[in-house]
Amino acid sequence: MKLYYTPLSHFARKVRILIDAFKLDCEYINVGNVAVSDPKVFANNPLMAVPVLVDRDQWIIDSNYIAEYLVRNYNVSDEFKVLTSKPHELNVRAILDGVMANEVKIVIAKRTGVPVDEYSFFEKSRLAIGHGLGWLEKNAETFSDSILSYKEIHLICSLQHLEKYQLVNLKDYPRLLSVVGGWAADIRIAETDPKNIAAFKG
Repeated sequence: MKLYYTPLSHFARKVRILIDAFKLDCEYINVGNVAVSDPKVFANNPLMAVPVLVDRDQWIIDSNYIAEYLVRNYNVSDEFKVLTSKPHELNVRAILDGVMANEVKIVIAKRTGVPVDEYSFFEKSRLAIGHGLGWLEKNAETFSDSILSYKEIHLICSLQHLEKYQLVNLKDYPRLLSVVGGWAADIRIAETDPKNIAAFKG
């Protein structure tokens, strides 16, 4: 099994946490700079993004689909509740993904020299991040501080990445921060915390 990733990718981090929790033998391949425009770098993912999982003859893109694949094949008990059909849970997942995707737009644009403050396109991305986090803050009771499931992993990866790049003031979302803080010492979370990654090129 191989996972194409970057150390700070919040999308890849969700998958890494599951792979480690399931004790799977996996080779992690750091693709480097995610601004590169060559699908070959990303295990032939035409969207030129991470993560990408290669498992024997299977090739899976998108973090949520990879998570579902891992559960169906290696953790049928679904201890992290990845396989859900509840509309509210799916909305939480979609909003977290949207927040993360909009953040990536801004981060990569900055990295490639785009003056993001000069374009309304990026202002909408910032607003989407703020509105998304606001919705999650109002619905923070959906997250648990005692049972770690995929949605908590999703939230933690998202907020700690936002903290790393300082795109928003996370103090505006105290209920979400409380959930994340409650899991900070968990070994499954601490080992992949962006603050613990000293060197990063992608």
